[in-house]
Amino acid sequence: SQRQPQAGNPAVAAGQMSAFMNQLDDGAPLLSIVVPCYNVGAAMLPLLQRVSAQMAEDCELVLIDDGSSDGTANTVRAFQADYHGPGHIALTVTPNAGAAKARELGLSLARGRFVYFCDSDDIMRPTFVEVFRRALAQYPALDLLFFSSEIAVVEPGGMRRLGRKVEYDHQQVFDHGSALLEYNLSQHMHTAAVWTFVARRDLLQAAGASFTRRGAHEDHLFTLSTMLHARCVVALPDLLYTQTLRAGSLTNSAKNAQYITERISAFNEADALLRTSAPALRALYDAESFDAIAAMMAENRRLLPAVLADPVGLRYFVARTPRILARVSRRALRAARRRLAPGASPSKP
Repeated sequence: SQRQPQAGNPAVAAGQMSAFMNQLDDGAPLLSIVVPCYNVGAAMLPLLQRVSAQMAEDCELVLIDDGSSDGTANTVRAFQADYHGPGHIALTVTPNAGAAKARELGLSLARGRFVYFCDSDDIMRPTFVEVFRRALAQYPALDLLFFSSEIAVVEPGGMRRLGRKVEYDHQQVFDHGSALLEYNLSQHMHTAAVWTFVARRDLLQAAGASFTRRGAHEDHLFTLSTMLHARCVVALPDLLYTQTLRAGSLTNSAKNAQYITERISAFNEADALLRTSAPALRALYDAESFDAIAAMMAENRRLLPAVLADPVGLRYFVARTPRILARVSRRALRAARRRLAPGASPSKP
C-alpha cells in the first residue's frame, strides 16, 4: 500500500538518523557505490570525478574492471594515486566474465549498509548522495530508494537528451515493494535496471538477490526479488541519473536473436517468481513485458525466423498468438481509417 510522505521535523529526523548511525558496524561505510567497468575509455575519468566529489568518510567506491583491454584500470589507478579526499576507492581487476559476475563480485566486496550500482559510462547527478542522505534521515527504516532518471545519446557534438527513463511527479512512500512495482507497471515505466534504486544491503541478502549469468537482461530477477522483499520504499521526483547511450553499446546497438530470446527467458523467470510471490501482478507484468518484446521485434524484423527457431521464442509467441493478431488487426484498421479519411491522398494502384 501507499502512504503519504511525512513532512519530517528536522530535529526528529536528526535524532532518527543518529540512532541509525549508532547501529552501524564499527568502520562500516553507510554507502557503497559499485561500478563494473569494461573498456570505458574516456568516460572513466569523468565518472571518478563525479562520484568522488560526493563522497564522505562513510562512502566507498568499489570498481570492478572486467578484463578491460583499453587501459581503464590504469586510469583508475592513476586517479587513486592522486586522490586524497574522504572515503575509500577500491579497484579489483578480473578476467572478462560479463556484467553479471562483475556486479556480483562488487556486491560481495561492498561493506556499506546501502549499495548502489552505477554503470561506468552513465552520469550520477551531483546531488545523488545528498538526496539519499536526506531520504534516509526522513525514513530511517528505508529499504529501497527510487528516483527519476533520463536517457541521453552521446554524439560527436555533445549529448542529446531523449527524455525520462523513470519519472515520479511527487514523493511517494510504499509499505511494500510490490506496491511500487504495481505503480511502475501501471505507469508503463518499470525497468529492471539496477541503477534505478539504492538498496539496503541486508535486504539484498534476505531476498537472495543474484544476477543471472547471461550476456544481457541479467538483472531482471535481481531487481524483482529485491522489490518483492522490501517493506519501506521511497520514490522521489528528483532527477538523479542519466543513462547514456553510445555507438556500439549493448543497449544502443543492433540486436541478434540471442539478445531477444534472453529477454524472453528473463520474462519467464520473472513470471515464475511472480506466480508464487505476487500473482496479482502477473497480468500487468506480462503486458508490460510483451510491449517491450514486441517493440524489440518490430525494430529487428529480420530476426523473427531465428527467434522462432529457438524453442524459447517459439513457445512465447505461439502462446500469445491471439494478442499478436489483435495488435496487427488494430494497426491495419488504423491504417485503413487514415486512407479513407477526408483529404487523404489516394493510394497508388
